[in-house]
Parts: sequence; structure tokens; C-alpha cells
Amino acid sequence: MKPIVLGFAGSIASGKSTLSTEVASSLGWQRVGFGDYVRTVAQRQGLGESRETLQAVGASLVNQGIEQFCGAVLKQVDWAPGQPLVVDGIRHAEIVSTLRRLVAPSELLLVFVAVSESTREARLIERGLTHREQWQQFEAHSTEAQVQTVLREMADFTADSTQKIEELVKEIVTWVQQLREEIIS
Repeated sequence: MKPIVLGFAGSIASGKSTLSTEVASSLGWQRVGFGDYVRTVAQRQGLGESRETLQAVGASLVNQGIEQFCGAVLKQVDWAPGQPLVVDGIRHAEIVSTLRRLVAPSELLLVFVAVSESTREARLIERGLTHREQWQQFEAHSTEAQVQTVLREMADFTADSTQKIEELVKEIVTWVQQLREEIIS
């Protein structure tokens, strides 16, 4: 059976981190996140955790080398190729292709977390981001450029995060189990 690595992508406030955490827990798989790693790097450098700072640090890590960045993210947990894993916060097509190489012989499957604008707006306001201009500025950043276009098209599965989290987790876990059964037979 070919092992599976699930990657999660979605816009800011789509619910991807919450969903990836719940899916990993339900499957009993380890989880790593690009955002978690970027936060760790920012803290080590004595920087804050504002969205602007994290986007700048993330862009810098991408520019320093995607393979090195992906490898560092994967090293956050005790994981080896061939083991199942959940990877959260994918923001670039190049990261998808690099991860596919790094996780081989596992198969990387991309889950895109879609969200309605009204739900996303409510979540952003909950986070204290009340100015639409600020959201647009974040979304115009290079770290967000491919999320709604390229990554959405690359996705193997699209999750509608306006559904209840329990329903989404069940849907994704069922999909993964069906894929694993197909791989076995």
C-alpha cells in the first residue's frame, strides 16, 4: 500500500489549520505546518507574530530555497518518508512539487479548503482584523498569490469550510480511507 501525505491549502481564515489538526487527530497521523515553522523562525529572530511579519519571513524562506524550507518544515516532527503525515499551510505550487519529491514513496494529496467571503470576513473580524483594506493588503502579498488560483486547481479534494467541522473531518477521513482501499486492491 502506498502511504499518503495530506497537504492542506486555503486562504487566510479559511479554517485550514483547524481542519488539518482535526483530520490528523482523527486519522492518528502526525501534523506539521508551514505557519508553525514560520512562527518559530520569526520568534528565533526576535520578530513579532503579526501577519505582515509572518508573510515577510515566509517569503524570505521561500526565496532562500524551497527545498530547504520544505525540509525544515518536515523536520518539525519525527517523520520519515513512507509514513502518513498531514502538512498544513501550503501556499505555493512549487512547494507542492517539492513536497511530492521529498515525501516519496508516499503520495501527496492536496486538500483545498474553500470558504465563503461572509464566513471568512466573520473569522477575520474575530481575529481583530476589522479593515477590509488590511485583508486586501495581506491577500496581495506574494505568499497568497497562488492560493485561490493555482492551488485550488491543483487540489485533489475541495472542502467547503462553511460546513460543520465534524462533517468535514468525516468527509475527508472517508475519502482517505477509500483511497487507501483503492491503493490496496
